[in-house]
Amino acid sequence: MALITGLMTAPVAFAQSSSGPTPLWPQGPATSPTVAPPAGTAPAGTDTAASGPTPGPTPGPTPGPTPLGAYAPPPPRASSFEVKTLAAVTPDGGGLLDAGQGGLGQALWADSPRGLVDRALASLPQSSPSPAVRALLGRVLMSSGTAPQAGKDARNFLGLRLERLALLGDGKHADAMATLPTALDDAGGAEAWARLSLLTGDGAACDQMADLQKRFSDGEIQMLGVVCQVRGGSTDNIMFSLDIMREQGVKDDGFSRLAEVAAGGQKGALKGFTAVSAEAVALARAMNRGLPAEVPSAQILALNPAAAAAVADLPDTAAALKLAAGDRAASYGTLPPAALAPLYKAAKVSPNDLKNAVGVADKRQGADQRAILYQALTGETIPSLKGAILAKAVDVSDPALLAGAWGDLLAQELEGLAPGPALKDLAPAATRLLLLQNRRDLAQPWFELARQSAQDAKEGKPLQAYLRLVPLAVLGGLLPSDGANWAQWLDAVKADADAPSRLRAASILALLTAAGEKVDPLLLARTAPVVEAPGVIPDAASWLRLDQSVTVPRRGEVAVLALAELADAGPAATTPTVTAHALSALTGVGLKDDARRLALEAVAVLAGP
Repeated sequence: MALITGLMTAPVAFAQSSSGPTPLWPQGPATSPTVAPPAGTAPAGTDTAASGPTPGPTPGPTPGPTPLGAYAPPPPRASSFEVKTLAAVTPDGGGLLDAGQGGLGQALWADSPRGLVDRALASLPQSSPSPAVRALLGRVLMSSGTAPQAGKDARNFLGLRLERLALLGDGKHADAMATLPTALDDAGGAEAWARLSLLTGDGAACDQMADLQKRFSDGEIQMLGVVCQVRGGSTDNIMFSLDIMREQGVKDDGFSRLAEVAAGGQKGALKGFTAVSAEAVALARAMNRGLPAEVPSAQILALNPAAAAAVADLPDTAAALKLAAGDRAASYGTLPPAALAPLYKAAKVSPNDLKNAVGVADKRQGADQRAILYQALTGETIPSLKGAILAKAVDVSDPALLAGAWGDLLAQELEGLAPGPALKDLAPAATRLLLLQNRRDLAQPWFELARQSAQDAKEGKPLQAYLRLVPLAVLGGLLPSDGANWAQWLDAVKADADAPSRLRAASILALLTAAGEKVDPLLLARTAPVVEAPGVIPDAASWLRLDQSVTVPRRGEVAVLALAELADAGPAATTPTVTAHALSALTGVGLKDDARRLALEAVAVLAGP
């Protein structure tokens, strides 16, 4: 009983009589949680650049190629800014976002050395399964501002940023960036954009291809030129282009085989190759042909996310390959939920697996696991059984997946269920899912149901499940940090039981603090572990430079250095020591909303399902 008394302070949805049990929240007035402002406004004392772009509702299926632009989960409110092309201060620093539209401001690079910025960007993975990482990096790349000073031999900074944006698979914004002056003067940026344009199927690069081939005569641009020839129905010069590619040392058997088929006008199923590249996929898309059935799934999983999304949209391709491709693309934000759902439904699943989806889920992994759960979920009509499948799907999924397209599909199914006593066991998982989806409005009643269940049970599983939600609820704006009784939370999660438990609790509190939440320093002292946290710590120079950049502040430099500290798989896979340092830096330059979204993914792993 003592554990429950006064655990939290927040509004409650379930009335308590004066003679009833002591509520988990004292019933006095509560401090309002910090939430993002309505559209067009910003919290007092913060830069509007801290707010990221928010897309509208996911459109339904449309004729033609599947839209493959970078996906972000739908927010509970309208966009706070509109993306549009800006008149650049200097061509090299041009972008799509100024400070009022979600950019990081004209001085985002301040006096950042160009070499450091280049190395930091180069150290980042091409893309990330973390939606929070992709969103922040995208804003950095699209921000308009004075470019860092560079020597005469440095790459065009706009072209460098275009290349990184194209590698994220964000076709819509890459197309817009490509129209800015000097954007296509850089070979790397021009080729990355052209490749993405052909993978998404919009073909805008073909309008520029003749000029690009004159300026950049390498084998890569020759390959993309072949794709444009096929798109335009002109195949007479394909064999000549292949000869040029061979002379330049380009070796891509799959692409060459496809090009020969296109040049010869051959019909029927493709065969004769098993290795596929992004360029080969772009060519197959231009030919409107599927991949050979003998292509192994491992080849598909090695493709970049935009190429994987294109494979998922190819005709006459084995369902297993399309499932693997679509699942990978959705995990990296290049396939929207509307295009992912049919792939899961088309997967081959046995009737026995569907009947026991909850039990089978623990024995399967990856796309197969999600296909079983999704088919069972969409086919179930009894709310209690549907709730059990939903809870299992949330429990076995990584936070990054729950924050992306897979989580969106689950949230759509959850919207058909009303929070109530019959679904109390679903409440913790529903809250976790909706917070990671940035759907605070829908998460609130499920969080209240979890709280009420804990209040009624007084101990055991409902209480423990509720307590694990507390850090997520604070980060998600459901609960003010100063309304949480952290001392009782530490008792409940057995922070003093052993070194691993202490480290886990300390890491959660440190991440909340780094994201800008108020946590009593004495609690951090209580949980300070006596063993070193596991994981790789960045080099001392990078660590110190990030700290110094916060004091200037250099917002762009801080953002890329902070992202460079994280593991390739994002904050959920990074040691908390490093994540907390990165979040603290972001918070220090006014990027608190980005820090909170990153912290949500990290804390979701530590708190557990």
